[in-house]
Amino acid sequence: MSGKDDWEAICQQVQNRQWEITPHHVKNARMLWAKILKCLTTAHNEGALKTKIHEIHSLLKLEKSAKNGKGFFEIVGGQRNFKRRKNIPHFERRDGCWFDFAISIDQNSKPAEIIGFDFEIRFPENYPVKFLRFDLNLPNHNNENRGMRFHIHPGSDDFTIHSPPMSPFEILHLFLYGLEIPERPRSS
Repeated sequence: MSGKDDWEAICQQVQNRQWEITPHHVKNARMLWAKILKCLTTAHNEGALKTKIHEIHSLLKLEKSAKNGKGFFEIVGGQRNFKRRKNIPHFERRDGCWFDFAISIDQNSKPAEIIGFDFEIRFPENYPVKFLRFDLNLPNHNNENRGMRFHIHPGSDDFTIHSPPMSPFEILHLFLYGLEIPERPRSS
């Protein structure tokens, strides 16, 4: 076994162990959608989210999954925007950061299970890091064999960092409250 094979085996072990303790079961997709709506509305009411209440309602959608089949749903917050164009619908924080997300849920499983997601936050133009994306690839994606089903893209689509899984609520709260833009960068 090579060093790379050893690394991938270690990543797989870590990911499997962490996946077991990460909340990824939900009662159903509608209940998860309602909890996310409440979280976003609360963030707006607290002043963390600039997006207006009526915009939150139009941006947050619960849809049957077209690609996964019967019993699969997606919660979509804004439109997927891998080109990072600001004119595509998204949620916006008070400090100018903006984000969107998509969550895949399998309701054939009892209880329903979150099987994949991507959450991406973009930073203001003058910020040195342009974006941060958290991905949980769908089962059987080639990243799963590498122990990288859950990973982070720190400012590059081509660069991934192995990371223990996080729940969608942990990531959403991180986007809303935990990634504050410093008033004065450290390098100044």
